[in-house]
Amino acid sequence: MARDPYIVRRDSLAAAFPPGHEPPALLLDFADWLEGRPWGSLGCFRLEGTLSDEAPVVDGGTLRREFSLFLYLPDGSLVGFWHPDGMPTAASPIVGLGSEGEAAILAGSLEGFLAKLARNAFSDSGWSDLAADEDDEEDEEDDGDGGELVPVADEDARDALAEWLGARIGAERLNELASEECASTAFAARMEAWMQEREGYWVGHPILIEIGRALAAHRPPGRTPWDRTRLRAALVGTLCEVQVYRAGPQPVPEAAQVEPLLRALRDEQQRSDPDLGFWFEIHLALDAQGRILPRFDYQVRPEIGGAPAPVEAARFDLARAPRPVRWVPGWLAAASV
Repeated sequence: MARDPYIVRRDSLAAAFPPGHEPPALLLDFADWLEGRPWGSLGCFRLEGTLSDEAPVVDGGTLRREFSLFLYLPDGSLVGFWHPDGMPTAASPIVGLGSEGEAAILAGSLEGFLAKLARNAFSDSGWSDLAADEDDEEDEEDDGDGGELVPVADEDARDALAEWLGARIGAERLNELASEECASTAFAARMEAWMQEREGYWVGHPILIEIGRALAAHRPPGRTPWDRTRLRAALVGTLCEVQVYRAGPQPVPEAAQVEPLLRALRDEQQRSDPDLGFWFEIHLALDAQGRILPRFDYQVRPEIGGAPAPVEAARFDLARAPRPVRWVPGWLAAASV
């Protein structure tokens, strides 16, 4: 049985790049080339532009100018460009941000990354989702005469990619890039330092300390150091909802005490990086000592009272804290036209 095709969302790629910068032509052309090809024939992923907010990284939203991510892997890992100086260039390497905290340079350029896909260079690495799915059944296609279906091996997709890319950069260059070794030490160190710095920053943040005190009744028992109570809050316009996840989301009695603290935190963050605008939802991981690690969501339309937040309320927030057009979430951009 033929596999479903890759999910390719070409129009989403521009939003992954900082304002004033566009996706490289090679990435757009690859999206066109990939469209309709069987999923798994080059690796297990979907091609879709996304912001670093989605990455398994503490405070990923503040790294938007440093990453342009365009591949989702099944385990939640993301792949894309890394712009160390915050400026996309032809020299921006392709990196992986793993769901378990891995951080690796996968290729020195987009050309190199595609060359490695074509040569199945990730099959023996920790990024094997980028290798052809050899365990799946072979695809089948019509033999051209309206007769029986015949198998199509994964090698056909890799060979087709190699031929397509080789026509652009030359077969010799393709083979050089496919075998290129990438040193990930600097990138891994950068991400490790970032995680440690941001975790320390939030643990010591005065507003979060106050929120932790207000929510003290919800601390976990603390049987193990990694126990956490999960809470979420939505702020949209004048509306606010604070919930704790305990047999499903439940309202917290301390919402009125926590709301002004959340609003003060949101205002402070917007002043420090105006382009991000206001977040609409925050997720809080509260430990037994009352320390909180937050995760901010600037893009998803939250629910309040079991229903999607009113667009009019979100427009009010957008007017107070404007964003670059490409960073306005689709649900709000469409409603604002």
